[in-house]
Amino acid sequence: MPIAMPIIALARPRPARAPPSRRAKTRARVVLARAASLSLCARGANAPHPDKTAKGGEDAWFARVDATRGGGVLGVADGVGGFNDQGVDPGLYARVLAHEALREIAREGETAAKDAMAAAQRETKIPGAATMCVVRLDGDVLRCANVGDSGFRVVRDGRVVGASTAQQHYFNCPYQLAYAELAKDGDSASDAEEFEVKVRVGDIVVLGSDGLFDNVFDEEIAAVATEAYGRASDEASGAGAAAQALVKVARGHAEDKKYDSPYAREMAKSETDKGGAPKAVGLFGGLNKMLGGGSLGGKMDDITVIVAGVVQTSESREVLASASASCDANTEALAKARELASIEEVKVQRTVALRKEMDAAFKESVAASEKKSKAIANAKPEFTRAQVDSMDAPTIRKLLQERGLPSSGKLERLRDRLAEVKAL
Repeated sequence: MPIAMPIIALARPRPARAPPSRRAKTRARVVLARAASLSLCARGANAPHPDKTAKGGEDAWFARVDATRGGGVLGVADGVGGFNDQGVDPGLYARVLAHEALREIAREGETAAKDAMAAAQRETKIPGAATMCVVRLDGDVLRCANVGDSGFRVVRDGRVVGASTAQQHYFNCPYQLAYAELAKDGDSASDAEEFEVKVRVGDIVVLGSDGLFDNVFDEEIAAVATEAYGRASDEASGAGAAAQALVKVARGHAEDKKYDSPYAREMAKSETDKGGAPKAVGLFGGLNKMLGGGSLGGKMDDITVIVAGVVQTSESREVLASASASCDANTEALAKARELASIEEVKVQRTVALRKEMDAAFKESVAASEKKSKAIANAKPEFTRAQVDSMDAPTIRKLLQERGLPSSGKLERLRDRLAEVKAL
């Protein structure tokens, strides 16, 4: 379905501005005084799965870089590809989830990562599911909330000094967020694991979907990010270069059928592959090693990486502004996805409303049936045993026929049957 394009008005000359008032100057000084001393200078990069290039893949990301207030928030959401089999685009769910998290952060300001994730899940009311990782710089502490197998790493002096861990129900089945009305037994933001890492100027924060972590070990992530970041002319350029370099390395490993990837190692040590099929080891795994293969290779997937350098806010306003402008285009793309999803959201709300009506009707029917059964169980017999025993066979058969009950058989059985009739 085509996306409605916004109407662009012609720009008009701006009237000359009056000099800022004393109150405005004071307000500006207060904002600067309250600015966090450290900031995340971030840029992102993405490489869709080759089969999903036309729709831009199924990952989404966001970054809030503030040259005035400092701090910063990063997030990545990875749509669960299994929904494609149901005719649902999981990429749209991931983009709306990212949009709603960013909107909550912009609205509330100091929103905790887990709270932003909870608001995003609550407001993303369309089919689909996604893993999600959100990190926020609070002073000199990086706080993270993670659901699923996306994640973050903090790199310092060429090595990883902080990291999240993956949440999985079983191998290759990560925890995932979905609209609660469509997934009553699904995971939620309340299940998110939370992490804290104390950071300092010069640290490099790497946030990524599992397309990165399934294909690149931490040691290589640290080496590639450090090398690319260090060669750049400034922190904004360094973040962009490092993100691109990590995407390139991850895609190269994904295409290498002999690469001993993190994904291959995880598969080899798991008891089951994809929650039921026997793992791909044993005779054929051993034969593969004898022939020089050595592993199952990388995992082809969407790959999304955000890299952020930790900088001193007061000394880096220019590069922070540059990074912020670079992230704005991605933010606008998320907003367009949100507009597109509003059509699907209306359909979902109708479905949810209909389902609730059907559930209510079913509960009412069950309640009525239970009430009737209870009334029957508590009702007194229509005839006492003494009355039944005093009746002859023709009378008993007639009474049974009038009540729609079988009237053939031995007399004693007929007496027992009539004695069981309730007076309703």
